[in-house]
Amino acid sequence: MSGAMEASPLQRAVLGVLFSTVVAVVYLPILVMIVFSFNSGRFQTMPFRRFITDWYGRAVFDQQYVDGLLNSLTLSGSVCLISTAIAFLCAYSLVNAEFPGKTLVTAFVLAPLAVPLVLIGISMRLYFVSLGLEPSLGLAAAGQVIYVMPLAILNLRNRIAQIPKSQEEAAWTLGASRLRSMLEILLPNCKLALIATGILTFTFAFDEFVIAYFLTNFSITLPIKIWTSLVTGFDPTINAVGTLVFLFSMALGLASQLLLMREAKR
Repeated sequence: MSGAMEASPLQRAVLGVLFSTVVAVVYLPILVMIVFSFNSGRFQTMPFRRFITDWYGRAVFDQQYVDGLLNSLTLSGSVCLISTAIAFLCAYSLVNAEFPGKTLVTAFVLAPLAVPLVLIGISMRLYFVSLGLEPSLGLAAAGQVIYVMPLAILNLRNRIAQIPKSQEEAAWTLGASRLRSMLEILLPNCKLALIATGILTFTFAFDEFVIAYFLTNFSITLPIKIWTSLVTGFDPTINAVGTLVFLFSMALGLASQLLLMREAKR
């Protein structure tokens, strides 16, 4: 049976070509950006001139980039905490509760994954303005919570479903309340999954541009600052900033995946 399912040499070659093509399309532009972040030339043209690190110094000491970074860290940190906490409660309910229309509710909770970010940003902007609320980092956080929460729910639902229900039932039999059983049984068992989910939501919120663009006015996040710099005129500092953001996001993403893999092994 296993031999019948084994891919032929031609199929492996085709899959290898497709995989290499996807990797090249995704990562070659990033590689070019990283290479030119060390180029003394102002424009991304060959030949490569002198190797320098001046653009990184400008990025670190440019107050606008620093302010954008602080706003992004504040925004993504808030989104991380709020979305992970709400997602844990939602995931617990979806795993343990039985009620009419549960499948429909689950689909509704996960629906933002299928909605374009532009529609989420525009609709929330129009809705909040109709309520008389001014765009701000707080509104951007609300929009990004909606964006990242389905991912958090999927991660935590899978982990909670692996925990034997008998552990909670034993705690209830011994007199523990549902809240106490969640705090003393579920949370310790979900610790790594919660940390990984928090890192994942932080990363997605940190890199998110569209919702932040529609729901903020003057509190510019780092992705918005990068975009405005590209629109108003190319600044080589963007290569350095983009490289740092890419490495930071990749490190967080790898950390999240390693924690999830460790949780799966447990």
